[in-house]
Amino acid sequence: MCCHCLTGTASVSTRYLVNVLDPVEIAFLRYFFGGLAVMFLFSGFRFQQFNRELLLKTAGLGIVFFAIFPFLFSWAFVYTNAARGALVLATMPIWAMLISEIIGHEKITAMSIYSIGLTLLGLLIALSDKLTTGANQFILFKGELIMLLTALLGAIYAIYARGVLREVPAASMTPVAMLVGCFCLLPFVAWNGIDVHVMALTPGQMLLMVYLGVIAGGIAFFLFNWALNKTTATYTTLFVVLNPITAIFLGNLFLGEKITLNFIIGVVIVFAGLGLAVRVQVRAHKLQVVC
Repeated sequence: MCCHCLTGTASVSTRYLVNVLDPVEIAFLRYFFGGLAVMFLFSGFRFQQFNRELLLKTAGLGIVFFAIFPFLFSWAFVYTNAARGALVLATMPIWAMLISEIIGHEKITAMSIYSIGLTLLGLLIALSDKLTTGANQFILFKGELIMLLTALLGAIYAIYARGVLREVPAASMTPVAMLVGCFCLLPFVAWNGIDVHVMALTPGQMLLMVYLGVIAGGIAFFLFNWALNKTTATYTTLFVVLNPITAIFLGNLFLGEKITLNFIIGVVIVFAGLGLAVRVQVRAHKLQVVC
């Protein structure tokens, strides 16, 4: 729950920072600061806990979640606002549920299908104001489509990271994955001239970047990984609904983002769909306990 409140602030922070930094630079700095913070704050990093197979799996997950995911997350906010982007990201548990059911980790039920349908309906209503402009729909929804891909990657990570986290503590796995992701982004940010861009930041912008990395990056995703080892991927990602709530409030307060009636209606329907998904998970957990 705390993790997703923090990532809600990340949506607003990133929406602001894309005006002064390239998306790939934000992604790199976020998890560079975050990876170092987790390593030092939790002092749980033990490289000997990794065998070759676990290290390769962690590296792969790091590339997905701490290189591609944050780049897409930052890039999406070039084309959409904090509230809309955060709402699309909030569909992550629906994709986690769907993928888990497809690969056989969870059982497909009528209620899970209803929850997916209701969530997507709410998302369509929330974003429908752009449909009336008559412009190219792909261009109009470019930011939302990028964030949808981001949510899919987050769901994939949540599903497959649980296997690694059964073998390696979150305090060890998180900094390794983060720093591998940073290493993959390093050639791109170096070519982009990150040193010049960072030097041009004001003290306030640099402080916001450190917050995004240490608090809304390293600590937030350490908590996310820790929670993944305690329950299912779908249930862990369900609390991502706190992301748009935080983003709507802070986006309006600090960025002056206006919230339309159709967006509020859509948000309520999305939350209803996610609430139905919670019932699916609770029921599945009770069945597992009985068995």
